[in-house]
Amino acid sequence: MSIDLSCEICDVTFKNPFILSSATPTKTARNISRGIEAGWAGAVMKTLVPLEYARVYPRPRFKIYWLKDQGAYPKIIPRSFSITDIEEGSHLNPEDYVKELDNAKKAVGDDGVIIGSITAGDMDTWQKYIELINGSRADILELNFSCPYAGEPGTKKKGEKLGWTLMYMAEDVLRLAKKTCSIPFTPKISSQTGEVDDWAKRFEAAGSPCLTLSHRISTLDVDIESGKPIPFGCIGGFGGPYLIGFSLKWIAKAAPKVNVPIIACMGMLEWSDTIKYIMVGASAIQSCSAVMVQGYDVVKHWLKMINDYMREHSYTSIKELRGIALNQINPPTMVERGNEGVYAVVDRSKCTGCGICKRCCFYFAIDTKEGKAEINLKNCDGCGLCHEVCPENAIVAKKIMEKDAYPRPDSKSYHGHYMPKLNSKQQEICRLSEE
Repeated sequence: MSIDLSCEICDVTFKNPFILSSATPTKTARNISRGIEAGWAGAVMKTLVPLEYARVYPRPRFKIYWLKDQGAYPKIIPRSFSITDIEEGSHLNPEDYVKELDNAKKAVGDDGVIIGSITAGDMDTWQKYIELINGSRADILELNFSCPYAGEPGTKKKGEKLGWTLMYMAEDVLRLAKKTCSIPFTPKISSQTGEVDDWAKRFEAAGSPCLTLSHRISTLDVDIESGKPIPFGCIGGFGGPYLIGFSLKWIAKAAPKVNVPIIACMGMLEWSDTIKYIMVGASAIQSCSAVMVQGYDVVKHWLKMINDYMREHSYTSIKELRGIALNQINPPTMVERGNEGVYAVVDRSKCTGCGICKRCCFYFAIDTKEGKAEINLKNCDGCGLCHEVCPENAIVAKKIMEKDAYPRPDSKSYHGHYMPKLNSKQQEICRLSEE
């Protein structure tokens, strides 16, 4: 069965949905060429910035939290890791940036989509940079309204706090781009200046033919010995695959409100993440953190696994997957609640008696007897926390009877003011539990 992984965004065809984000792996034509050779469909060149100081990098300038201290690394890359850095934009000046962009397109030809990326603090510079890209060989232009990060949430000051002013001028920039940009363009929307889906709708109304959602957050860490901010002494970007749920939420909220393609960004780590992004409405996916710790070739595994998945599920095109999760997202009022008959069950053959489930049970329903966990059904709420913390997966919360054995404050039976009648089997289970 033939599988079509291609996608079309603003009449530009990508051979698959994977795009290298604007970051260190896309600083130069050589970097981009290496990525396209590995199998990436496109690359966003690291953002051209107007700030002279931002073109000069500190050394060292990267800090990765929660990676090497995870026991399975490097065999397993933990989803919890987060990269922070102080590499706010491209090291190149505007003229050299365009030359490098052209060299990248020359190197990859039709095999990869080259996306320029620009940001600016005033309309004159935005116009200047758009005109520069118009004269380049770039296929698409990204208008970066998310960087740099060295600022404070909510401030509207310029200079070093540029990163927090961009969203407030974005609609004017988009109207300018619609009039003057000769190639398709996409705004990269910040995730920290309000409701991303509302911004998406406003950006589409301002003339954007595509949207990139969204971008990592800014954070701060502190050295408790000195009280100084670390690792760079300032606020910095904080991103990684742990943010995937944040990203999926905003795409799922924005997709039904707009009629333009969405490029997902933030949280990509595994091939299955691609399926999730597409199912909530994305057309393509940008990735940075996964590449930073696994290299360009990680895309080869993703492509193989996605092809296998699609064959297994009889999909022939990623278009068939797009948006299929959207009509299945329910409001909290529709979530089944007060499920009766759900209790923790221990698999004694797996239980090591470590006691972790007991210490984490806030209903005091678990004890350890003869080296094994035992459940007191009279106290058990069926919440499932014990399963989530058990290192051996020796305990699980599941439905073992039709009605609750005992009244529970948040169950249907309690709120219905009735006590269920137990059959002989349930009575025996309760008796053993009490003993």
